Amino acid sequence: MIKNINILTVIKNINFLFDTNYSNKGFLTESYHNAVSFFTTQGCWYYAYILKKIFPDGNIFLGDFLVGHVIFNLNNKYYDVEGEYYFYNKDHFYCDKEVIGALEYSHPFHKDVINLCDLIINDINIKIYPTDLEKNSNLIKI
Repeated sequence: MIKNINILTVIKNINFLFDTNYSNKGFLTESYHNAVSFFTTQGCWYYAYILKKIFPDGNIFLGDFLVGHVIFNLNNKYYDVEGEYYFYNKDHFYCDKEVIGALEYSHPFHKDVINLCDLIINDINIKIYPTDLEKNSNLIKI
């Protein structure tokens, strides 16, 4: 696990990157989505996937049909695109141990969204492990 990295700061950075670099591009043309609107409309699994790639010790939790949401668990706390998620109920969430998602959460543009996630993950990893070339960023310091 990445040490001394605040997950809430990472979430803010993911949202900033999405809002400034990735919204209204590619499959999102002709409509504007910010991070919250995109990752809460059939995209919540993808957000948890991004967090899982950045924090490999955490786990993705799929909500059942009553909840219809996906969250990320790290150190006994739960997170989604809006930050800490306080509505976890063990009776309505189950761990996605294989990181495969579920049919009810698959986005119609799955390949495009995974590519988007990989771009965001790369940008965040550059911020966490910056080289001299990447230090001129507007991201919140991690």
